This record gives sequence, structure tokens and C-alpha cells, in this order.
Amino acid sequence: MALELDVELSLEERLDDSVIVSVYLCPRDGATRVDGVALRLRDKNGRGLGPRVLLPIAGTLSQTMRTTVALECENGEDVPLGACVQVVAWYEQEQREASIPTDRMTAFEVHVRGTTPWALEEGERMLEALLPEERAVFAQGIPWIDEPRMPPPSAAQLGVVDHEPTEEEEVDAFVDEMGIDAESAEWLKDLLDE
Repeated sequence: MALELDVELSLEERLDDSVIVSVYLCPRDGATRVDGVALRLRDKNGRGLGPRVLLPIAGTLSQTMRTTVALECENGEDVPLGACVQVVAWYEQEQREASIPTDRMTAFEVHVRGTTPWALEEGERMLEALLPEERAVFAQGIPWIDEPRMPPPSAAQLGVVDHEPTEEEEVDAFVDEMGIDAESAEWLKDLLDE
């Protein structure tokens, strides 16, 4: 009997000497019997960095289950770069595995901006507002910074139609768009009416 189970990991928090991960067990169709689940922190070469953690999960699983676990390195060492968390869920000869890297990822904002946002106290401010003459110099090379901001166009300017088109209007628009001749257009309308 095959194990109809999806196993997923989510990195909740990454500390220097430990990681906190959530394990999701999701049965695919109906109930699935799970005999055991184990987690282990591994280095980039696959060697264990700490003890294997056996979760107290065994029995029939009929809906998604989430468990959150903290994993630490042996002897209080820091989690090295390239480490990952591996989970194995098994049933007789079948097993499902998943892993997730523990390295800190670049946040989306940092990726887009290229730097982390600064949190400065009022007295620590390093940036000063541009003087009008300095802004004029920038505006010569980057003219859009001084262009007046236009209000968003109104619905009338966008040509928004207040009513829903009828089926006949939609068919006529389709016929015009496709360049269908009159005889084929009539046949298409009759077909749609049936």
C-alpha cells in the first residue's frame, strides 16, 4: 500500500545556534496511516549536526497536520552556512522526504532596493533635503522628478462602459475582431442559439 502523503517544511526562524521549522503532513486522498516522522539538521555535505528528532506522530491522519520544532547543533555550535533541515515520514517500505535550506534568505524588499532599510534616530539622520537649486541640477538629467503628478484618469476618460454587453453584442464584437464573413457569422449565431 503506497503512502499517499505530502510532506513539507517551512523555516519559521533562523537563530545562530538553532532553527525553528514547521512540518506539514498533508494526506492526499482521505485518511493515511503514518508510522513515524523524523527530523535532522544536516550540514552541506549531508552529515548530521545534531541528534535526530523523532516526532510523536503515529496513526491515521485524515487532515493536514502542522508541528513546529526547534533543532539545535551539538555542543551549542552555530548552524553553519549551507546547512539544511531534512524530514522523513514513513509507512512500511514507503517513505516521503523533504528538506529546506537554513541559510538566511534575501528579503524581497532588500532584493528590490539593494539594501536593508535604515532605522535612524532623529539626531543620526545622514541625509539632508535637496535645496531648490540642487534639485534643478538633478532635474536637468532626470526631468521626470519635477513633472507635475497627474491625477488618475476618470472612468469617462478611460472609456469605461457602465453596462454589461449582451451575448449578441459579444458575438458581433468577436465577428468583427476575427473578420468573419456574413454567412459564417449567421451560422455561428445559429450555433450559439442552439
